[in-house]
Parts: sequence; structure tokens; C-alpha cells
Amino acid sequence: MNIARFAIGRLRNEEWFQYHTEFSNLVAQNGAEALGLERLFPLYRTLCKEADRLLELLHLSFITAESSLADRLRTKAFRGLRDAVKANLHLTDIAKQTAAEKLIAVIRKYSPAILQGSLVGKTPAVENLLQDLKANEGGIDLSAEVQTLHLSAWVDDLEQANRNYAQSVVERTTETAARPEAGLLKQLRIRIDHYYVTMANAIDVTLLAIEGESAAKETTREAAAPSAETDQIVLHFAKSLNACTVRYTTLLRGRITRGNHISKKIIQP
Repeated sequence: MNIARFAIGRLRNEEWFQYHTEFSNLVAQNGAEALGLERLFPLYRTLCKEADRLLELLHLSFITAESSLADRLRTKAFRGLRDAVKANLHLTDIAKQTAAEKLIAVIRKYSPAILQGSLVGKTPAVENLLQDLKANEGGIDLSAEVQTLHLSAWVDDLEQANRNYAQSVVERTTETAARPEAGLLKQLRIRIDHYYVTMANAIDVTLLAIEGESAAKETTREAAAPSAETDQIVLHFAKSLNACTVRYTTLLRGRITRGNHISKKIIQP
């Protein structure tokens, strides 16, 4: 096993920051010292805080009346979906009640980022939620539960609201690209990605050592002793991070697929 790699540089600013937030949270949850990252992680986290500050400045510079309205409508759509799921929790139909319990669990997972988080993380949080609610590779795939409770219209409404907000922001991207904060963020992205890759490489070395020790025991037919607690932490971290990475890889692949689909439609006679 090793840490899955992908073209992190191709992520848009919000997505890129959300990925690093998830990576940072996983390191904190598992313990930087147990992962062997105690020297690099504090520096990395400091840089991420600066990136958050710059992203907020950039967002504030292009928040218009249109984008503010689009964000409010997006929040309204999310609350509507959440409340619709909550209502189904009280049904006597066990199948529907179970479906509602599964849906509300994933909705609560993303609620803090969507309702209390900054605009920087809100759009990718909604995208990740939608990926879990629809039949997409990399998500949990709760599409069957959505169909069971007849909530497709709510999910589609949230998806459209998120798309509308993203589009309202894109329309100002060219204008803000020339701002000093944009140049600083570009440089900061390079530094943060460098720290991330360095830490991922360090984890890979540990994983290689764990696999080597396991193979040696198997070759010599030694009794397999329980793995050290730190080894289990590293393995758990790697699996969790790779599962997270799949979502972003799928997101990037989806853009390529949609682009090719549009191109084919254009050239068809």
C-alpha cells in the first residue's frame, strides 16, 4: 500500500483548500507524532492558515449581490433537503426510516462546513455531499436511499444552486486574478503542495517498512505477532486518505469526461 497520488495542482482554489483541510484533519486525528510528521506538520498547518486568509480576501473582493443571493439560495436548498430527510426519520416504514438514518448521517457530516464554514470550503463541501448522494465513483452512493424517499428533486435543486453560485464566482475570476492576493496564493499553493508531497512520501516510507516486516515474518514462517499500535495508525491513516483522494480524482475525471462529451456533441453532424 502507498498514498494515492493525483494532479492536485489541477484542483480549483476552493477544492484544493478543502482537500488540504481534510488531509490536515486526518493528520490531527491520527496524531502527527504517530505518523512521524511532528516536525513538518506544524509548518504545513501555519501555511494552510495563511492560505485560508488569502482565499477569504479574494472571495470578499468578488462577492456581488448576485453571488450573495446565489449563496443564500444554496443554503436554503440544503436546509430543505436536510429537513425533508429529518421528516422521514419518524416514518413507521422501517425501510424508509433506515434510508433516512443513512442520509441524515452523511448530511450531518457536511453541515458544519455548509452552514457555519467559510465560503472557501462551502462549495466543495456541497460537491462532496452531492457525490455521496448520487451514483458517482468515489462517493458513498446513497442514490438508492434518495430514490426510496423520493428526494431526487431536492438533491437536483441543491446541485443546481451550487452550480449557480460557482458560476457567479467564475464570472469575476478574471478580474480578481490580477489582484496581489492572487499572486501570493499561487506561490503559497506551491509551498503547501511541496509540504504535502514530502509528508506523503514520508508515510510511504513507513508503509514500505511495515510491508517489509510483514513479508519477512511470512517468509521465515514466524508467528505473526500483533502489529505495533503505531503501524495500525499509519495503515488506518493511509486508507482514510486514499478514500478521500478518490473523491477528488473522480471530480477531476468527471470534468474531462464532461468536456469530451460536449466536444463530441459539437462535432456530430
